[in-house]
Amino acid sequence: MLGSPTVLSKALSRVVAGVVALLVTLALAPVLTAGPASAAASASDAESAATPAPRNGYGVRLTTFNILSSSIARGGVDRATRAARWVQDQGADAAAFQEVAKDQLRQMQTVMPRYSFFPRRSLGTRGSAIQIAWNTKTVKKMETGHIMRPFLGWARPIPYVRLRDRETGRGFWVVAIHNAPGGQERERDVSTAAEIKLVKKMLAGRDRPVFVIGDVNERSEFCQKFAAATPLVSMNGGTAKNPCPVPRFGGPDWMLGSGAEFSDFEKVYNGISDHPALTARAWVPSNK
Repeated sequence: MLGSPTVLSKALSRVVAGVVALLVTLALAPVLTAGPASAAASASDAESAATPAPRNGYGVRLTTFNILSSSIARGGVDRATRAARWVQDQGADAAAFQEVAKDQLRQMQTVMPRYSFFPRRSLGTRGSAIQIAWNTKTVKKMETGHIMRPFLGWARPIPYVRLRDRETGRGFWVVAIHNAPGGQERERDVSTAAEIKLVKKMLAGRDRPVFVIGDVNERSEFCQKFAAATPLVSMNGGTAKNPCPVPRFGGPDWMLGSGAEFSDFEKVYNGISDHPALTARAWVPSNK
């Protein structure tokens, strides 16, 4: 016998309430289960955010070499061949060459197919004696330019390039120098002042390393003037307190730089030219 309507109503209500409770429990179960995992994920995200970005420091191998022009001495093409091979053997990312004649430039471009050159012959006959070469596999050209300075009675260019390390995307400047030789002190002073002005402009733009390399035709005066006016120091163990230690058998060839840590400086008398070849490594710290 069925119960009264009131009893049935109460029983039905209890059943409905039980079903609702079960549905609510099932609905909440995933949320409750996911709680600790979500908290762990949040903690992991916070940890990742607090972890410093990967280091983006990079190294640059630099060389400079006065190869002795074909117009001065015989065997210029052979010297260019040997000099080009020497620079490649050093694994240079960027190099400066001085006293480069037309036939020597053509030969170096043939021997160094992985390298691009500036200014080549784009600045005229008297503007091609200084060349900057860079390894296109490791660095990319971003900008080129030049300033004029006196050299043995002529106005001749000093070339520079802005390069970018391909792996990190960070940039640096290379200025290639060859100032007047011998008794041309006034021309050297004018040239050095112009070169310092150029480097100051580079340093004021963005926080990039600047490397000044080449045949400055002075034993120490060029470096001392640069160190007094800029943060550049010699790559031969220079520091802020002692920026211009004269290399062993000190001569007219120098490598200066700022914004990097320098090591592996060598002055190599390889018999290719009447000048030694210079090489050094620059480590540019992580960009913080």
